[in-house]
Amino acid sequence: MQSKQEILEKLTGIQSSRNSYYSELTSLFEEMKKKNRQLAVINQLTQLQINASWPETSIYIAAQLAQILPFAQFALTLLQGSTLCAYLARQEGDEWQCRTFSLPVPSGQHAFVQTLQTDALHRSFLDAYPGHRALSVPLCSQLNQTFGYLTLLVADGRAATDEEAELFSLIASHAAISVENMLLFQDVNEKIKIEAQLVQSAKMAAIGEMAAGIAHELNSPLTAILGNSQLLLRDMQGSPAAPLMNDIYQCGVRCKKIIQNLLTFSRQEEYLFSAISINEVVEDALSLIGYQLSVSGLTVTKELAQPPLRFRGSRHQIEQIVINLLLNARDALIGREDPRIELRSFLAEDADGRACVGLSVYDNGQGIAAEQLPQIFQPFYSTKERTKGTGLGLSVSLGIAQAHGGRLLAESEEGQYSCFTLLLPLLREEDQDGEETDAGRGR
Repeated sequence: MQSKQEILEKLTGIQSSRNSYYSELTSLFEEMKKKNRQLAVINQLTQLQINASWPETSIYIAAQLAQILPFAQFALTLLQGSTLCAYLARQEGDEWQCRTFSLPVPSGQHAFVQTLQTDALHRSFLDAYPGHRALSVPLCSQLNQTFGYLTLLVADGRAATDEEAELFSLIASHAAISVENMLLFQDVNEKIKIEAQLVQSAKMAAIGEMAAGIAHELNSPLTAILGNSQLLLRDMQGSPAAPLMNDIYQCGVRCKKIIQNLLTFSRQEEYLFSAISINEVVEDALSLIGYQLSVSGLTVTKELAQPPLRFRGSRHQIEQIVINLLLNARDALIGREDPRIELRSFLAEDADGRACVGLSVYDNGQGIAAEQLPQIFQPFYSTKERTKGTGLGLSVSLGIAQAHGGRLLAESEEGQYSCFTLLLPLLREEDQDGEETDAGRGR
C-alpha cells in the first residue's frame, strides 16, 4: 500500500512541481554558463596583440569563436594595399592553420570595401569552397566606415540561427576596435620607419660629403708619396734600406685603397643596382673599418664561399649593412675575454625555398635578452647606452635588405653570442650574362 505522504503528493502535485523546479533551475544554470563563456570570449577578443601579424590575428579570433560558435573555417577580410585579403583559419587536429585568400578589387578600392555587399563576398568564398554556407558581419570604425569583414563558413549547410547571428554581430563590434587599433599601429609604425630612413639618409649624406672632402685632400700628398717612393725604390735596388722603402710604398697603397673606398662610399651613383659579389662587399667593408676592429683587440675571421656568390643590388647599401653589423658586434664585445667576430658567406634558401646569398656576422659578445630580440629592428630602439646608439642602424639595415628582396635575421642568447644573417636573392648564371659589375666599371 502506498503511504499517506505519497498519496498526498500525487493529489497535490508537489512532486511534479519539484521536478519542474529542478529542471528549470538546471536550464537556467546552463544558460548562465553559456553566457559566461560568451562574455569570456568577447573579453579575450579585446586583448588582441597590437603587433601580431594578420594570420596570427585570424587564428586567435577563430580559436576564441570555436568555443561558442560552430563553423568549419573562419575568415578575417581586410584591404591590404590594392588587394582585398582574406585570412582563412581552420583547425586541423590540435593545431590551427591559416592561408591567405586574395579577392579581386575593382577601381576605387577603399570605396569598394565600404560598399561591398555580403552577397558578393560570399560568392567569392563559395566559389573557392563549394558546399559551405557563409555568415559575414562588417568591421566598422569609430567613424562608422567599413574596413573589413568577419566570416564564418559552415560545411554542413546548416544556416545560422538568429541567436548565433546576433552573437556574431556583437563579437564583431568588439573585435573591430582591436583590429582598427592594429591598423593604426601599422600606419604609425610605417611613418616612424620612413622618418628613421630619412634621418639615416641625411646622416649618411653628411658623412659621405665629409668623407669625399677628406679623401680628395689626402689624394694629392698620397700621390706624391707613392710616386717618390717608387722612384727611390728603383735607385735603392740591393740597398739595406730598400725593405723599409718598400714598406712605405705598401702602406701608401693601402691608404690609397682606403681613400678609394671612402670615395665609393660617398658616391650617390652607387645606389644603382648591379651584379655584386658578397665576398667583395665583405672585403671592402673590412678595408674601411678593419683597423678600428683590430685596435679594439678583436679577432676577425672570415670564411668566404668559393666560387664567390653574386647578387644584384647596391654595393654601397649592402656595404652599409655589413659595416653596421660589424660595429654592433664590436660594441657587444667590450669587456669580453677572447673577443672574436666571424664572417661567413654561403649558399642558402629562404622560407619560400628560393636560392639566396647568405652572409652571417657572429660575435661571442654579451648577446641580447630574449624579450628584447623581437624589438631590435624597431626604429629608435637600442640595447646600447643612450650616448652610444641611435637605434636606427638595424632598422635601416632591415629596410635595405627588404628593398633588395632579402631578409635580415637575428639569433642571440644573452651572455653567450649574437648572430645576424643577411639573405639576398642569388643572381643566377643566366642573369649574369651581360650584367655590368662594379669591377667592370673600373672601381
